[in-house]
Formats: sequence, C-alpha cells, structure tokens
Amino acid sequence: MKRLAPKPNAAFTLIEILLVIIIIISLMAVLIPNIQNAMNQSRMGTAKIYVAKLVGALGQYELVNKRPPSTEQGLRALVERPGGDPVPRMWSQIETKLESDPWGTEYQYEFPGRHNPKSFDVFSCGPDRLTGTADDVGNWDSEGTK
Repeated sequence: MKRLAPKPNAAFTLIEILLVIIIIISLMAVLIPNIQNAMNQSRMGTAKIYVAKLVGALGQYELVNKRPPSTEQGLRALVERPGGDPVPRMWSQIETKLESDPWGTEYQYEFPGRHNPKSFDVFSCGPDRLTGTADDVGNWDSEGTK
C-alpha cells in the first residue's frame, strides 16, 4: 500500500486576514463619504423638483382665484378647501396630498414671500431642518424654479 504524504495546511495566515481587513477598511473610508455626498445631492434635487411642482400648483390656484392662498391657508389650500380670508371663489382640489421633504419635514409657504415680495415663497428647510439658513431649498434659488 502506498502511503499518502500529508497535505500542507491550506488555511489563511493571520497576516493575510489582517491585510484583507485593512484593504476593506481603506475602501470604506474612501467610498462612504462619496456615497453620503451623492445621497445628499439626490435629496437636494428631489426637494427642488417638488418645490417646482408646488410652484406650478400654486400658479394654477392663483390663476383660478386671482391670488395665491394666504400664509395662514398655506399649502393645505391645494388639497382641501381653505377657510379664513380670503375664501377662494372657485376652489377645486389641485393636489391629492402634500408630501414631506426628503428630510421628513413639511414644505413651507409664505405669502408675500421674504425672497419674492410680490409673490410667494415655497421652500424646504433642508438638511438642518431650520428656516432661513443657507441650505434651504426654495423657489428663489438661482438654479431654482422661479
């Protein structure tokens, strides 16, 4: 009978495992900030698109009622008949529901606007969720909707 020679150990060494872990951590350190930046840019783009949609809906409301809703009536005037002053003459539902911005807060509305004093401001408070900061996304942006 022929005797078989013992096989060499086929396992990974500790140094090989550590090397693979270091490579994975290095890749994660480079990729994670890029992914987060892409996600933030995507959220900003989504907010700009929805602000543009709201501007269009408010324009339609203004066309029918000869003026935009008051600040008190707000964006709700697009989904349910507003009370208060002025009561719209020929109200009809323009939107079926109002969505939250990508950061989970409601879109804001002011008439007359601080940025558009002869019209209205529609905006998202942005990632910091605070009104009046540099990261607000509104219809006054240079790349914006108005």
